Amino acid sequence: MEMSITDSLRQQAYAQAAAFVQTLDLRDPVALQRDWSLSAGVAEEILEMLDSYFSANQALSLAPLAEAFVPGKGGRSAIDVYATDAGPLGLECMLLADGKPGEATLHLEMSGADGALRLHYQYIGS
Repeated sequence: MEMSITDSLRQQAYAQAAAFVQTLDLRDPVALQRDWSLSAGVAEEILEMLDSYFSANQALSLAPLAEAFVPGKGGRSAIDVYATDAGPLGLECMLLADGKPGEATLHLEMSGADGALRLHYQYIGS
């Protein structure tokens, strides 16, 4: 069953994605495993991807909520939320480094039951 994308759902998805990016910013594989139920291998892979896009001292974040879903240059928003054929919500989140857009995009899925969303990491790409 495809989820309808309401403002409330978009805000819940943003909150989960922002919390995940805060954990990414720590660059701590144990925190990724503990807080997001990722395997050690996936946590290490994520950190390798971050190292390929950002320097270790750059602070990672998402666009502020007030700006996240507003189309920017080229008509694309910093965070794109869409329904997938399989049911979960898909998210493509532009990662910011020290508050500036980078080329890395965080791909996530959100599935939910009873009004609670659960984040599923997909990959980081360009």
